[in-house]
Amino acid sequence: MNEPLNMLRIGLRPFAAGLRAPESISDPSGMARARQQAHREHGGAGIVADTRSIMASIAAFRRSGKVESFRDLKYVCLGMAAVDAQGWCAIADSRLRSRVAELVEGQAEMRRRIRCFQALLSSYWAFPLNAKHANEDAKAGWRELRSWLRAERERILRSKESKPPWLAALAKHAALLTERPCDKFGTALLRGDSSELRDAMDSLAIPSDSWVLEEAVIAQMRAGCDLADEPFKATLPNLINIGTGRGGVELGDSLRLRCVALLVSRYATCRERPEHMALRDAAVSIVGNPWLRRASWDAWVIDARGKPDDQSREMVNGWLKRRLITDFFELLSVDGAGDSRRVDYWLRFEPAIEDMWFALGSDAQYRRGEQFNDFRNRAKGRLLDLDGTTADNNAFVMRVGRYLLVEFGAKGNAMYVFEWDSLGQPLLDTLTSGRARASVSIHRLKDSNNIERLIHRDSAGQTWEQKFDAHLVPSIGRRPADPPRRVNVVRRARPEAFSPDTWSFFARTHGLRVEDNRAKQGALWVLGVDQPSHVAAQLEAWGFRPRHPRGWFKE
Repeated sequence: MNEPLNMLRIGLRPFAAGLRAPESISDPSGMARARQQAHREHGGAGIVADTRSIMASIAAFRRSGKVESFRDLKYVCLGMAAVDAQGWCAIADSRLRSRVAELVEGQAEMRRRIRCFQALLSSYWAFPLNAKHANEDAKAGWRELRSWLRAERERILRSKESKPPWLAALAKHAALLTERPCDKFGTALLRGDSSELRDAMDSLAIPSDSWVLEEAVIAQMRAGCDLADEPFKATLPNLINIGTGRGGVELGDSLRLRCVALLVSRYATCRERPEHMALRDAAVSIVGNPWLRRASWDAWVIDARGKPDDQSREMVNGWLKRRLITDFFELLSVDGAGDSRRVDYWLRFEPAIEDMWFALGSDAQYRRGEQFNDFRNRAKGRLLDLDGTTADNNAFVMRVGRYLLVEFGAKGNAMYVFEWDSLGQPLLDTLTSGRARASVSIHRLKDSNNIERLIHRDSAGQTWEQKFDAHLVPSIGRRPADPPRRVNVVRRARPEAFSPDTWSFFARTHGLRVEDNRAKQGALWVLGVDQPSHVAAQLEAWGFRPRHPRGWFKE
C-alpha cells in the first residue's frame, strides 16, 4: 500500500461528514482569550499586569536599584508613574530614572527593548499630570521620560527587527511625545470632530483618565482663542461649558483654572468686550474674585509674557463692580422699582471704586430667589449685616481713594462721606475683619464725624448728580468719563417702530413676562435674559439692554 496516500486518507476522515461548527472543535471563549493575549503580546499597544506585582517590583527596585529578571524590569517600567500611599512615584527620582534607562538600553534583544519601551509609554500616558499630588520633581521626571521616549523611538525605528503594529500608530501621532502634545487635535475638536483623538486613544491604548484627554481640552481652548474676535465670541459659550466641566468631560480643579484663564485673557484682548455674564461667573467661581483674591488670580491669569494679565483682571473687576452696583439699587431698593438715576450715577465712578461692601437688612439677608442668591454669591466676602434700622434698608459702602462713601437703599437717606484715616476703630475692624457675617450698626455709617452729608434733591438750577460731582470730584481727584445728569436733559427719542400698540402685540405674541416701572421713574423690563434669538434681536433694535440675571430693560 502506498504509505503516504494511506496517511492522507486517515487525516481526511474527520472531514468525511462535512465541516463542523467551530463550537464543536474547541472552546470559543478560550480562542477569544488566546487572540486577546496574542494581540497584547504582539500587536496591541496596551499591557495588562497585576497592580500588586508592579508595586512590589517598584518597591524592590527602589531599595536596591536592581531587577531580578526581565519580568521585574518590565513591571518597573510599567510602574514608573504609579503613586504609592505616601504620594511617592519612581518617575520623580532622577537616580531611578537613569538606572531604568540604562537597564532598558542594555537589553541585547530588540524584542525585549521594544517591550520595555511599550511599558514606559504606558507609564507616560498614566502619569497624573494635572493632579494636585503631582509635584514639580515628578513633572520634571515625566518631561525627561518624554524626551527619552522620543529618542528611543527613533533608535527602534532604525533597527532592522520587525516592529509591532502599534509603533505605526505612534508614528501617526508622534506629536504626543512633544512639548505641545495635543495641539494637533485642537482645531478638529473645535469643529466637533473627535475622530483623530479617538483614534490616538484607541490605537495607543491610552486610558480614558489620561492627561492626554485633559490636554486635548486645553488644545481646543487654544484653538478657539486663536480665532478672530467675532468667531471667538461665537464659540465662547461652548468653550465655557467645556472648560468648566459641563461639556461631557470631567475636569480637575487645575485644568478648569487653566481653561477659564485662557478664555478670560483672550476675551480681554477683543476690540469690543462688553460684559459676558457666563464668562464673568465662570471666572469668579473658578479663579476667584479678582479684587478679593488678587494673588490667586494673578498666579493663574497670565499674559503672553507669563506676567499677571492686568487687563483681564481689571475687566472682570469692572464687570463685578458694575453688576453689584446695579443689583444694589435695582434689587435692594425699598420700593422694589429700582433707582436708575443712582445706578447711572455710581456706575460712572466704578473705575475709581477700590473696594465695596454691602450691609444688608434682615429682609435682604434671608430673602430667597435666584436674583438674591446670585447677588449674595457675587458679593461673598463683602457682605455685612446692617443693624439698628428697618428690615428693608440696606447700605452700599465704597472706598474711593482716601474716602469712604455710604449710600442707602431706602430713599430719603443722605449720602455720607468719611475720611478713611478718621474712621473709628470699630468700623475699620468690621470692614477689614473678613468674617462671613460681620455686622455694622447704621449709626456708625451715619456717624457725626463725616465730612460731607449730601442729599439726593434737585434744585432749580442743578440736579443732585451735579451737586454730588461738585463735592466729590475735587476731593477724589478723578472725574468720570461721562458727565452727570443735567437739568431738563432731553431723553433720546424712541425708535419709530416702538409704539405702545406694537409693543403690546409683540409681548403678547411671544409670551413675554413684562414689568413696567416707567410710571415710577423706573425702566420697562422683559424678565429673563435667555430669550430666543429673534426676540433678543428685536429687543436690541428697540434699545433694550440685557442685565443678568433679571432680564432686558429699556429706560
